[in-house]
Amino acid sequence: MTKLTTPVLLIILSIGLFFMYVDPTYNNVQEIIQEQERFDEALDKSKELQMIRDELLAKYNTFSTSDLNRLSKLLPDNVDNVRLVLDIDHIATAYGMRIKDVSIDTTEDRPAGTIGPSKDKHESVKLSFSMVSTYDNLTKFIRDLEKSLRIVDITEIALVDLPRSFDEDGVEIPEDFYKYSISLQTYWLK
Repeated sequence: MTKLTTPVLLIILSIGLFFMYVDPTYNNVQEIIQEQERFDEALDKSKELQMIRDELLAKYNTFSTSDLNRLSKLLPDNVDNVRLVLDIDHIATAYGMRIKDVSIDTTEDRPAGTIGPSKDKHESVKLSFSMVSTYDNLTKFIRDLEKSLRIVDITEIALVDLPRSFDEDGVEIPEDFYKYSISLQTYWLK
């Protein structure tokens, strides 16, 4: 009976040892191997992304500073209301006009009932102003505004009733001058 109990006892002990130590350790090692494979994949992806970043940076560095400045003016990464008004006033000044009654509206036009942050990649601002000009100079101003680097959408042009003799500043207005109210919208990246 002793000859039989020792092998049976060793078999039971080895089965217990297998289920209590060997199998959990083996499963733990398999999980660690899978985790290591995921880390290796992530490392490979990060190296690939670094190569792409370096290629894009090299392409970016080939652009001239003036081209980058023009691109920044085309679609800036922030809104500079003062610079925007000055740029538009500069265009108007070329035709002997001054913009007046400037108002800026930065509220978002989102549909009613929309909840949460906007998923748009750009923001916009609405700029309204008035000016006194001839129709011919107004069309030239709009043409120059259209050709400027800054993206603007003219949303409204209205002819405002203007007394024929004097404007708000008391200056006599010639017969072919009119007061215009203009609204436009411009954009920038988030």
